[in-house]
Amino acid sequence: MDTFDKLRTLIAEVLGIAPEIILPESTPKDLDADSIDMLDVVGEAEQTFQVEITDEALEEFETIADFVAYLDAHI
Repeated sequence: MDTFDKLRTLIAEVLGIAPEIILPESTPKDLDADSIDMLDVVGEAEQTFQVEITDEALEEFETIADFVAYLDAHI
């Protein structure tokens, strides 16, 4: 399972949505996720991928693909 698939599964579980609707170009708004939802996703991602995601990095994430690129560069 690649990083996108793992992250998509994680996001689907945290947000309680179907994984199929999560695409690389999806934004939190597309997924009806507010900032608290995204903090939950980030916390789970940090544990799952054993990586620290800084606030500065988080501000740069516009799409799921941005999140995946960050994870790939730091794991």
